[in-house]
Formats: sequence, structure tokens, C-alpha cells
Amino acid sequence: MANILVVDDEEGDKLGLTAMLEGAGHKVIAAASGHDALRLYLEHPIHVVVTDIVMPEGDGLDLISRLRSIKPDAAIIAVSGKGRSGLSAARSIGAKQVFEKPVTPEELVQAVATALGTSRTR
Repeated sequence: MANILVVDDEEGDKLGLTAMLEGAGHKVIAAASGHDALRLYLEHPIHVVVTDIVMPEGDGLDLISRLRSIKPDAAIIAVSGKGRSGLSAARSIGAKQVFEKPVTPEELVQAVATALGTSRTR
């Protein structure tokens, strides 16, 4: 079991990602913006971050950059329904894996397992 931070401004997507991960036995903390996510990341031991890219109040790219400045080897998975350009940018600044929405439960759970194999808790 891992502590996973899910970040998505779309309530339905956030709930769906949370359900997938909790169904696999993980503990999930959820945020609706990059700003909230950064605060939660600093307050809780987080193993993996799953973040949307396009969000108001601190987008996913800004969040990835800030997390990388705090912990260079942070395990970050980026998801987006707004096209591949944001995902390419996310990968270039440090997301370990990227997915276009909708992501399947199998893809997400496997991505988290892979991320956990290459990351340690802060």
C-alpha cells in the first residue's frame, strides 16, 4: 500500500482516479489544484503523485516543476484529456509516466507499481 496524491480539478476524474487506486489497496489524498497539492505534499508522506495537466490555480506543469525542486526523484504520473503537447512537456520536466484520459484502471495501477519500484518516500 502506498500514499498517493491525486490532483485533478474535474471532480468526476478525481473521484474515478481515487476509486481505481483505492481499489488496488492504496491510500489516496486528493486535491483540486496544484496549489493545494503542493501544500498536501509537504504535509503528508507521499509515495506517488498522479496529476492532471490543465487546471486553474496552479497547473500540473507548475506542480511537477515545484515537486522536482523539492524532491528531484519524486514519482510523478501525469494524465491529461487536453492533448499530447501537455503530456510531452510533463515528461520533459520530470513526469515518469504520462497517459491520455481516460486512463484504464490496469494502466494506472501498473504505472503506480512501476513508480513505486523507482521511488522512496520523503
